[in-house]
Amino acid sequence: KWRATSVEERAQMLERAGALMESRRLELNSLLILEAGKPWIEADGDISEAIDFCRFSAVEMRKLAKPTVTQPVPGERCVQTWTPRGVGVAIAPWNFPLAILTGLVVAPLVAGNCVIMKPAEQTSVIGAVLMDILTEAGIPAGVLNFLPGFGEDIGAHLVGHKQVDFVAFTGSRAVGCKIWETAGKTQPGQQNLKKVVCEMGGKNALVVDNDADLDEAIPAALYSAFGFSGQKCSALSRLIVLDEVYDHFLERFVSACAAYPVGDPTQPGTIVGPVIDADAQKKILGLIEQGKREAKLAFQGK
Repeated sequence: KWRATSVEERAQMLERAGALMESRRLELNSLLILEAGKPWIEADGDISEAIDFCRFSAVEMRKLAKPTVTQPVPGERCVQTWTPRGVGVAIAPWNFPLAILTGLVVAPLVAGNCVIMKPAEQTSVIGAVLMDILTEAGIPAGVLNFLPGFGEDIGAHLVGHKQVDFVAFTGSRAVGCKIWETAGKTQPGQQNLKKVVCEMGGKNALVVDNDADLDEAIPAALYSAFGFSGQKCSALSRLIVLDEVYDHFLERFVSACAAYPVGDPTQPGTIVGPVIDADAQKKILGLIEQGKREAKLAFQGK
């Protein structure tokens, strides 16, 4: 029934969902600050991106819905159309708990697929609110299915299930590679080869050249590294500074670090808030100790 629903009707549902997010922006901001520990500016950006995903997917699906007709040789007419794949699983991370979850869910929905939505366990309440918004926007019962829980239990089962046709995942490299491996094994009774879309973690580097404008480079590097406590796939993980500017850059960079507001994300001036959970805290503290053994500590916050 959902597959047979017109593209225009599906696209309008996504646009209604975007409008609902806009109307509930303050509430959603509060929830992102409370559950994910996002500072104000990060929370608001997350919501804006989620709204963009709804609107963008609606616009793009209207374009994709128009068949492409070609006549390569006399007497031959070729028509290309796009059809839904079936049932998919969206497995989302906690670092963009509304934006990435929305993106992974609404694109296959507007294309006419049914989706099982599995938010990160750390931010399942935000996932539940997204479910409410999409339901209010008109997504019928059974088309989108909210399934909170631990990834190692739910995710592994769904990825290997014979009735799942595609998987959309954003998260760590280790989990992404495991999903890729599991989905590649064709189960008895499986009708389709699974399609997998994985966005996985990396280590982003910024090179500061000898002629760099340090007035620009230092605040940009700081915000890229420590926006949302560095908990982004796009976060700056490594600074590569050329010899001629190294000492001058480091001195100014360390001074700027000390002036960065660390604290409660409910306060408007906070830039660096808490990390997501105790496991993350333990891992980061361990990496700091490892860094002290392997290199020279330039600065450590309090």
